[in-house]
Amino acid sequence: MADEGRPAVRGRGAAYDQRRDAILEAVFTIVDTEGAEQITLRRVAERAGVSVGRVQHYFPSRDDLVLAAFTAITERGARQVEDALPRHPDGDPPAEVVRAVVGELIPRTSEERRMFRIMQAFETYALTRPRLADRIKQDYDGLITLLALLLHQHHGDRDAADSAFVPQARELLALTTGLAGLTIVGTITPRQAHDIALRRLDAILDDRSRPDGGG
Repeated sequence: MADEGRPAVRGRGAAYDQRRDAILEAVFTIVDTEGAEQITLRRVAERAGVSVGRVQHYFPSRDDLVLAAFTAITERGARQVEDALPRHPDGDPPAEVVRAVVGELIPRTSEERRMFRIMQAFETYALTRPRLADRIKQDYDGLITLLALLLHQHHGDRDAADSAFVPQARELLALTTGLAGLTIVGTITPRQAHDIALRRLDAILDDRSRPDGGG
């Protein structure tokens, strides 16, 4: 009998991925409509139209299921950002790349707004769950590192380390996530949020003073 602690290798392929994705989509729907606290193996199985055993075949425990769903959300966001990046034969100018990244952090379509709501629900849920909270922090730290690297490359300051641009990167992340939240509740439009974020980014890109390197 196959070990239910992990998916069997046999059967991997398109059908395997489709069944797994259908289960994760059921998690997304529950989180968006009922809240992350309502995730159980049985509720997910009912929503996905499969047995509890089928869910456990892919995700042995509730924690595994929650973490996999969160990972799928972040990977989807990363692909969205990557797809939006400019493409130049000789490489993308750092300023254009960072503009694309910042722009994609603002949800515009109904599906992007749905994904942002789900991400917010996961972040609230993680407040009392260290394993998930650590993963969320790692993802944000990785994004800050990327933004700091791009800012460093844009300014071309060889005497400064990437870390010297972390304060500006943190500011951009805080600004865009805050603006994104305001679009979800309808306080501002996605276009207004996008314009605010890019105005601040342009000011940072145009600032030729040395970063203070503060943390």
